[in-house]
Amino acid sequence: MEYRKLGRTGENVSIIGMGTEHIWHEPEAAVDAVMNEAIDLGVNFFDVFMPSPGIRSAIGTAIKGKRHKIMLQAHIGCAANQTEEYYRTRDLKICEEYVNDFLKRMNTDYTDVLMLHFIDEMDDYDLVFRPGGMLDLALRMKKEGKARYIGMSSHRVPTSVKAVDTGVVDVLMFPVNPAFDMLLGDTVIDALWQEDAYKNLEENKNMPSSSRRELYRACEKNGVAVVAMKPYAAGWLFNPNNPSGMALTPHQCLHYTLSQPGISTVVPGCKTVDHVRQAVGYLTASQAQKDFSETVGRTKWNFKGTCMYCNHCLPCPSGIDIAAVTRLADSGSLGVTDSLKESYNGLSSKGSDCCQCSTCMERCPFEVNVIANMARAAALYEK
Repeated sequence: MEYRKLGRTGENVSIIGMGTEHIWHEPEAAVDAVMNEAIDLGVNFFDVFMPSPGIRSAIGTAIKGKRHKIMLQAHIGCAANQTEEYYRTRDLKICEEYVNDFLKRMNTDYTDVLMLHFIDEMDDYDLVFRPGGMLDLALRMKKEGKARYIGMSSHRVPTSVKAVDTGVVDVLMFPVNPAFDMLLGDTVIDALWQEDAYKNLEENKNMPSSSRRELYRACEKNGVAVVAMKPYAAGWLFNPNNPSGMALTPHQCLHYTLSQPGISTVVPGCKTVDHVRQAVGYLTASQAQKDFSETVGRTKWNFKGTCMYCNHCLPCPSGIDIAAVTRLADSGSLGVTDSLKESYNGLSSKGSDCCQCSTCMERCPFEVNVIANMARAAALYEK
């Protein structure tokens, strides 16, 4: 397994995490098998939003004796009705009850990340973040030792940017995949799978917004970890009828997501042991198996001129990791921080090492001006 820092928390998390929603209604034996296969393969970050007592108890049983090996991400703001159907709530009494129930059923005193659950609309954001709202409850529970870090889950850029700017949110949970990254940052989640959301992509070259990727860069700059959800777009990207007209593989989806700025871990949904093995198999997949450039380089995806950090341009005769240097240049354009400087200085070859041979540009499927990007990185970090 490979590990990355969970933003400014400094915690080491597996780059392949796990979303547990798909084992929600599975038998306890299946839950145990999936959870323990993941832990045995080095997965140490688990997102558990489900409020139902049955699945919480099953996961708690599965991780018994292994709590010290993993990080749990719980959600505040979700509950279940009498028939165990999920619903969102901002009722503080219910919110606190469900967090305490989570801890009890997980056989633990704390959750590593307490995630302010599903905040997309600005009026809901204002409700949660106002004095005496759900954020204050989460901060109190953190002070009581029931949570180590505060996070927020969202599907829209405006509320996410606002949360990142507060300095309170340590972790942002956000959907990251090439299909969603084509769309405007304030696209409503219910529209993400609708074909008409993409109908003008080929005709209107200005429609796709860079705001999502700017959000990832802002998170990297500010040390806010991004936990990437929906890397497969609920399996839609496996269908050749997606906007690229070409089916992606799980490894291509994971590689795209993990190549974006700010991403600490990706949490694909895993229902079976085979799904876990498939996701973790990304670590041993070949570059050819992970390469997404042919797919997202197609006209409909309209990423021309934008570096996708896929390193399809390598090898570089100067030994430059072009994707890493470009990513840091993009993030640094929002403001160079000590953390970004440290990452840049840790590279074996810098932007100034570019010999301007242009071989990389000939290989790039997105027509990126790599030479200009290397000069931009040098100007930002090598003053």
